[in-house]
Amino acid sequence: MTPVRVLDTQRLSTVAHEYERDILQFYRDLLAAPGEQRIRHEVEKAPYEEIRLDAAGNVFTRIGSGSHKIMLHAQGGAAGAAGAAGIVYAGRLIHELGMYDDFTLWLTTPAPTDVRVLEEGGIRPDAVLLAQPTNLCIQMREAAAEGFLSESHPLVQAAIATYETLFELPPIVTQSPSHAALVGIPAVAFGAGEDGGTPQAELVALRHLLKAAQFYAAFPIMYVDAMNHQ
Repeated sequence: MTPVRVLDTQRLSTVAHEYERDILQFYRDLLAAPGEQRIRHEVEKAPYEEIRLDAAGNVFTRIGSGSHKIMLHAQGGAAGAAGAAGIVYAGRLIHELGMYDDFTLWLTTPAPTDVRVLEEGGIRPDAVLLAQPTNLCIQMREAAAEGFLSESHPLVQAAIATYETLFELPPIVTQSPSHAALVGIPAVAFGAGEDGGTPQAELVALRHLLKAAQFYAAFPIMYVDAMNHQ
């Protein structure tokens, strides 16, 4: 197991709960009318270091400029509402709590599935965390021709360490084919809501949204630890 970073999990939980009304409203807005304008309006509330909007309507926001490049990737449309809400507020938590390390974090809402689109913009992540409905389980995805990731992969180890540190319980870890991961880049998925379920507001509990946001906020520094100790 990767050595666990000491995090002020109580403070992270407290600040996340201070945002509960805002994150729930943002989630409901995205369910009702998914679109880049609403997402951009929300991301501009936090001092992200860079915000981009491409011709396809993808919103890219950057935090940090470290050597480990990580992407938090949310689907488009109503299906990605919980994921988009979680990663946008994760960015605010990272900034407010000073949870920075040797990482460059790109938050994409929604993100293109074609690596060439990212490379043309100078973005090529080392790993992707898919903000998708998994019922708060960790799902290991494919890494190009190597097939599914294993639990010994540093990306998976980082996800497990994040979960155990935040929630003081062992996570459920499964394998699942990816329809959204970027080809050739290791990926895991984690998020609020039932895997394959209907994205209705009443089906995604507020506690799931808040837990997912905390997970996304803590994950980058846990990933740096995992890479430093592999």
